[in-house]
Amino acid sequence: MFKPALAALMVASCFCSAYAEDIEHISIYANRTATPQQEVLASVTVLQRDEIVARQANDLPALLAQLPGVNLSRDGGRGQSSGVYIRGGNTGHTLVLIDGVRSGSATLGYKSLAMLPLELIERIEVIRGSRAAWYGSDALSGVIAITTRRAAGVELNASMGSYGQAATDMSVSHNSGALRLSATAGVSRADGFNVREDLDPDKDGYNQKFIKLAADYQTTLGVVTAQADVNSGFYQFDTAWGSEDETDTLNRAYLLGWQHQYGQWQHQAQLSRNLDREATFGPDSRSPFNTERDEFSYQAATALTDTLNVLAGVNWYQEQVSKAAPNFEQDSRINRALFAGLTYQQAALQLEATVRRDLINQYGGNNTWQLAGGYQLSEHWQLRVSRGAAFKAPSFNELYYPGFANPDLKPQQSISDEVALTYQRGGHTAQLAWFDRDVTNLIQGVEQAENVLLASIRGVEFSVKQQWQQLSTDVAYTWLDSENHSTGFKLERRPEHSINWRGMYDADTWSVFVSADYQSETYQGAFAPVSDLGGFTLWGLGGSYQWSQTLAVRAKVDNLFDKHYQSSAGYATAGINFGLSLSYTPH
Repeated sequence: MFKPALAALMVASCFCSAYAEDIEHISIYANRTATPQQEVLASVTVLQRDEIVARQANDLPALLAQLPGVNLSRDGGRGQSSGVYIRGGNTGHTLVLIDGVRSGSATLGYKSLAMLPLELIERIEVIRGSRAAWYGSDALSGVIAITTRRAAGVELNASMGSYGQAATDMSVSHNSGALRLSATAGVSRADGFNVREDLDPDKDGYNQKFIKLAADYQTTLGVVTAQADVNSGFYQFDTAWGSEDETDTLNRAYLLGWQHQYGQWQHQAQLSRNLDREATFGPDSRSPFNTERDEFSYQAATALTDTLNVLAGVNWYQEQVSKAAPNFEQDSRINRALFAGLTYQQAALQLEATVRRDLINQYGGNNTWQLAGGYQLSEHWQLRVSRGAAFKAPSFNELYYPGFANPDLKPQQSISDEVALTYQRGGHTAQLAWFDRDVTNLIQGVEQAENVLLASIRGVEFSVKQQWQQLSTDVAYTWLDSENHSTGFKLERRPEHSINWRGMYDADTWSVFVSADYQSETYQGAFAPVSDLGGFTLWGLGGSYQWSQTLAVRAKVDNLFDKHYQSSAGYATAGINFGLSLSYTPH
């Protein structure tokens, strides 16, 4: 049942009648090329650095959970395992791109977001809906595309908060003619709290160090980019499976990129190498998992006519599981792909068609496609429809992990539909979207991974964002209906209803915000300690003050009314908690 206060806030935010100046937002990843957001035939949310900072989220999963169509389950607090579900898809149904490069563990089959520091992030683009025709495996339910920091000048940040939370980071940059250098480095830690009171009576915290170095060089043949990211640390946890209770993590990413505009042609190439290492250990055992991914991508785009554009490219990557992992039957695979897309725009009509062919040495060929159309009903109203096919290859753990393995698993496949009506006028935007996705060969299982014959997910998203002078409100409601047709039960940890509301007042030197996040009860699965968890509402309060031209102060309170709740059965969550941060930017 909905909370009356939240329902009232949602309705009230829809009836502000003043409009602010138009601000154009750009989507970079929805169509693999920079496109005004209102021209993208998909549901996209873009957060720039200033909004990421203003929201004062504890970590990346908490920030994503504030967005339309995104739900979160946590096995504890900051640093512990978190499940991010976009439009009801599994965590592994969302592709994570970092600076355009596929990211994540080949053994897990997805990117763990809990230890990805917000301090390294400049921009986040969340694309809801299938995008496999552009990106291949994993993009069944959406894409989270992250752009890392490129600092301007010098910036120093420091923060502290409840549960022993403390962090500091520094960013610098230097320009010398055609060469631009930048770096960001930081550390963070927390004592945490006991996430399973029925197990070890200890606090479960984390510790993290990160650094990024980047260089951009402008030549007559285009821009050459080189960067290196290193993120290491550990997090503690409680589990009923074995005696292991701490995980050391190490992520390294190296990227060499090139972009060039030659006449009507836009060229882009990237060569990258990623290392993802996790060593989970306890008093009696140690489980190391090391995976590596080498990737190359090239694409070219041009306008064939005034109304018709084309983009085509190739993608190759190899995944390798280190010998330090359990003795897998196979420890490497190669994916080769070709993709191409056409966009047509004439007056009020807009059409898109995209196809991709992936060849995986374990599974042969997989074809994906996307068709979309949009029609501008009037100056402010647009109707769009889309349908797309997607797939996800099983992870190495699902295929070969001893005692859990099922080498006969088939790739998960889906067909997704979406119909959306959008409105935009000045600082007022609204969207109503209906989506439906059927997933065949969905991979589920506790003791052994297995393909489910059919699962269906459908839902509705409604979002409104408006700016009225110095007051802004942002509200999103999602209704979700999912079913595992083999059991007749809902899919695990997906609330039927969720609401996110945020109101903010921004003056010249100070600002204040109030937030409220609600989700209804969730089914936790047949093997969970509790089959169903009750719904809850979390309130937040925060503000910032520009002390001087160089110094800004921010403070916030999460879980304002100290709500006791769980989003993952058996795991405690944070009570009322506080945060204070300082930013110093010398001129």
